[in-house]
Amino acid sequence: MKKVILFADTGIDDSIALIYALKNPDIDLKAVVAGYGNIDRDRSARNAAYLLKLAGRTDIPVILGSTRPLSGETPVFFPDIHGEEGLGPISPPMSAEPFARRTNFTKLFQVIKQNLEDITIVNVGRCTSLAMAWYLSPEVMKLVKDTYLMGGAFLEPGNVTEVAEANFYGDPQSADFVCQNAPNLTIIPLNVTRDALLTPALIDFIDTRADTPLLKLIKPILDFYYDAYQELEPGIAGTPQHDVSALVAATEIPGMFSYVKKRVKVDDRDGYAEGISIADFRPGTPECTGTGCARIASTLDIERFTAHLLDILTKE
Repeated sequence: MKKVILFADTGIDDSIALIYALKNPDIDLKAVVAGYGNIDRDRSARNAAYLLKLAGRTDIPVILGSTRPLSGETPVFFPDIHGEEGLGPISPPMSAEPFARRTNFTKLFQVIKQNLEDITIVNVGRCTSLAMAWYLSPEVMKLVKDTYLMGGAFLEPGNVTEVAEANFYGDPQSADFVCQNAPNLTIIPLNVTRDALLTPALIDFIDTRADTPLLKLIKPILDFYYDAYQELEPGIAGTPQHDVSALVAATEIPGMFSYVKKRVKVDDRDGYAEGISIADFRPGTPECTGTGCARIASTLDIERFTAHLLDILTKE
């Protein structure tokens, strides 16, 4: 069983990832680190706490992450994609105000030390909180077994600019730091997550099996997400499950993904290429090893992914 700490900016796709982690018997969710991204940090933490409460898992701590990128710039949020509260049409019956406290990673470091070299970090939002954890205590972060990032687009169009993916673009300094310093790093980029679609018909099927308040959230939030995506990419067959793809990858199902190993850089300079993820894909380039070398997902078995996701999300 994978012991996972989920770093998220709890909008719609992050919420589906969190629900998947709670439902998957092969994942032991140890904590959620909630930061800014799709929405502000306090709402992100509130949404994570709300989902955990619906699941009856208030034993899982919600750790307050970052409120803005390392540059100090004011972040841009996406209410047209994720809704004002981050859950599409849902307004959680919990205030975000109690979460307006200072960021504190003490609990994060405690969880890692209590599970020495047995924690997998899955980061599905901006990389800021993860980079801050490394800056604050590299000796503790080196005790993490492996790290999975949802982010980047390699030889692929971006989704927030022509060349950049949203998580890397939102804090390119943090993304570059993590890519060059986190050992045993796996990156799940847009190259594969764009194809990880849930169609309206599949969402309706999941809803027929929804028998808890947590699972009953899936259809309204993904219907909202689908309508938003029809504006972004008219005619798209469904909603891309970017974030849950990283969690699926972390379960290491044989043959689900294929990978290449490359050294990755993220451009953090202001300009046209800001946030672009760079790796050397020239023919004959040897694979890398060691810290600073990442596995990059290059293909995804779509049929197996869809079947697996349906199985987990409809599991009794």
